[in-house]
Amino acid sequence: MSKKFLLIGIASIIIVMIAGYFIFYNNGSEFNDHNISEHNQLWTCGMHPQIIMNEPGNCPICGMKLVPKQGSNSSNNNSGERKIIYYRSPMDPTITSQYPRKDEMGMDYVPVYDDEASSDGTVKISPTVIQNINVKTEKVAKRKIRNIITTNGVLTTNETEEYIVTTRVNGFVQKLYVNYVGKRINRGDKLMDIYSPELVVAQQELLTAVSYQQAISNSDIQDILKSGDELIKNSVKKLQLLEMPDSDIKKLMNTKDVKTYVTLYAQQTGTVISKNVLEGQKINPGMPLLQITNLNTLWLMADVYEFELSKLSLGTKAEIKFNFKPGVIYNGKVSFIYPTIEPKTRTVKVRIDVQNNGELKPDMLANVIIMGKELDNALVAPENAIIRSGKNDIVIIALGEGRFRPQNVLLGEYSDGYYQVLNGLSEGDQIVTSAQFLIDSESNLRTAVNQFTSDNSKPKPMSGKEVGKEVGKEKPAMEMKDNKKNEPITSKDKPKEVKKEESIVRTGIIDLKIIDKNKDGKLYQDMMDWNVISDEPGDCPLCGMELMEMNIEAVKKNLIDNGFKVK
Repeated sequence: MSKKFLLIGIASIIIVMIAGYFIFYNNGSEFNDHNISEHNQLWTCGMHPQIIMNEPGNCPICGMKLVPKQGSNSSNNNSGERKIIYYRSPMDPTITSQYPRKDEMGMDYVPVYDDEASSDGTVKISPTVIQNINVKTEKVAKRKIRNIITTNGVLTTNETEEYIVTTRVNGFVQKLYVNYVGKRINRGDKLMDIYSPELVVAQQELLTAVSYQQAISNSDIQDILKSGDELIKNSVKKLQLLEMPDSDIKKLMNTKDVKTYVTLYAQQTGTVISKNVLEGQKINPGMPLLQITNLNTLWLMADVYEFELSKLSLGTKAEIKFNFKPGVIYNGKVSFIYPTIEPKTRTVKVRIDVQNNGELKPDMLANVIIMGKELDNALVAPENAIIRSGKNDIVIIALGEGRFRPQNVLLGEYSDGYYQVLNGLSEGDQIVTSAQFLIDSESNLRTAVNQFTSDNSKPKPMSGKEVGKEVGKEKPAMEMKDNKKNEPITSKDKPKEVKKEESIVRTGIIDLKIIDKNKDGKLYQDMMDWNVISDEPGDCPLCGMELMEMNIEAVKKNLIDNGFKVK
């Protein structure tokens, strides 16, 4: 009996020990996993994704609470400790260090682990987030591109079909046959009669020459006969120069009837568009009296931007619409491309010939669509998929399984909401067409940490001064802030303020030598707004951050890397 109880007791003890082992082991494992997870969790700002901390807190820029950064925990925590490859500045991802340290603001450098070092900026987003931010994709395909140029134009008269009516004699307008603007005339119609004493004298000279020739007709001296012919010839030439018709000259020689006026006739069919004379008015030689133009063909002057000139050629067809007849399309062709560019608007004048049936008027405004050269089977990407960053054009490629990667592309022609892709994409690539800016902000952070370091794989080397700092000698950031709270603020603690009348937000071509007034080779630059530069310490007027001291070469490099022009 005692043996039976002994066996039962031993069995009970073994069961309790086994149960206790499993309970404590599982709890310890969960505790360890929790510690590892908390240790590897990174925190970021929802408004400023470049701010990454290894502990909860507030954003130093906007003051918002930091949120856990997705994907910061290692996927292989249970398999072993994650390896730190380098540390980076929480304010500027391009500033890295091989050792843990603090920046000039007292913020701890953020560790970058080996499983985070994606050199191509690839990011992974959970399916829930993809659905919440409404990510849409589209396949890259080939299609026909119509190089359409949409612009505006103004109708003008055809310069080759207009002329000015003038006279070569002094006189007075005795009779005006064209007495209003807009009158349509035909070639040969009378325009006006001009009384001219000068013309009367010239006719009398011709009659005198005729009488002299008749008087010497019986002479045997050839020189005398020749002189009579010369007088008549010169008198006729003078009347012709005064625009007297040959028919009137012959009539004068036959009838001896002197005309006191000269009649001006229309040289071509057209419409009077300008009248500068009245009946009875005194006129002088060369004075413009009427302007007549043929309105059967008009010129449409359109403005085309210089970057669209490659789509144009002589003879290119154009569709023209006018507001006075909605829905009606007039056809024309490009007849001339002007050789100069308007410097203010960066446009070129293009002339389009338009046939007129009487409905169109000069100075009418028109909407013009110029049908440029067509491209067959061009690889294209939708316009809303392109991120225009200034220096580069970027698309976000969907790699599947929630992974996305930014890709630089070289763009060509644009038409109907699509850009021609010359380089960077292949047919069938899946690209993001919505919410790509949210994905790109996360990708830019990853790329800034890994790809845009000095050699794309290794952190930037530290200076001798930085290497000499020991982490143990530096106070934690939180301790430094607490100590500053209890200390009175002295004049030395306050940063020097830049004079109000001098703006430290630089625009245009930035001349660093002019900014460096004390010629010490050092400047103060904002790490968020790179064009905020001062020769004295202070705060950024845009974001409120304290300016960091740098040498001129470092400031110049930051400006060039971020697309600014430096002298």
